[in-house]
Amino acid sequence: MDVHLRRIIAYPALLAAALFLIPGCTPQSTHGASSYFKGKALELAVASEQGDADTITRLVKDEGVDPDKVFARDAGIPLVAWPLRAKNLDGLRALLDNGADPNARAYKTVDGRRLGYSNAMVYAAKMDDSRFLELLLRHGGNPNTRNANNETLLFQAFISGNQWKNVQTLVKNGADVNESNRRSLGDDTVLSWYTGRGGFDYAYWLLEHGADPTISERVPQNSGRTARQLMVEDIYWEITTPDNLPWQKKCQQWLAERNIPRPPMPDHIRRKREAFKFPSKEEDIPLL
Repeated sequence: MDVHLRRIIAYPALLAAALFLIPGCTPQSTHGASSYFKGKALELAVASEQGDADTITRLVKDEGVDPDKVFARDAGIPLVAWPLRAKNLDGLRALLDNGADPNARAYKTVDGRRLGYSNAMVYAAKMDDSRFLELLLRHGGNPNTRNANNETLLFQAFISGNQWKNVQTLVKNGADVNESNRRSLGDDTVLSWYTGRGGFDYAYWLLEHGADPTISERVPQNSGRTARQLMVEDIYWEITTPDNLPWQKKCQQWLAERNIPRPPMPDHIRRKREAFKFPSKEEDIPLL
């Protein structure tokens, strides 16, 4: 190839590389950071996208960009959460190693109430790569954080395509496995989400890691209703897939070993069993 032609072809790449070295020239974000950040904060966001630890250290340590106090304009996303958007683990690690707080969050006031935007912990709980959540937890992330809608991280992991590895990671790192997602409902715990869907393989792991199936539903005072243990009803009566039947049996044995008896079959499960052609009379359903 002619030497002049080689120089022409190489010129754009050389120019792009040079731009990275020019002070004050921020590399182009590939995740829309310029719509949310400006100036040095934009530089830090882009560096976190690219996992550029040296630039992150310089901006935080030498130029005083505080990732705990910089939030995406109009979105409330803390800068420490930005590398999660780019799925760059090195960028997140560099921010945390330079002192970024995994629990940093922005707040707003609505009707006199102080409400927190979602933070890095919330975004990580939804991801299909549990390494981000694990890294945040190792740097002091709070496993009992709630999102902007006051929902638990366990619920975020569950509803985001059942990120089971994240559920396990949160529980192992101190998330309250018996915390109600909607605090008005006592039995709205992570165990209930799996037992109510016949996910007894997951349920058994949760039982072995401290989940309490006897938490009763909350009923209004003076309603005349008796509070039921819905998770116990699920374990004894709920329908499931053939591959989960052995796990349902394990869950039933777990209850029996703790003298938690089988309650009457509830009407909603009876109707479900009838609809799917399962036996629906109690006397026809022996313990598995």
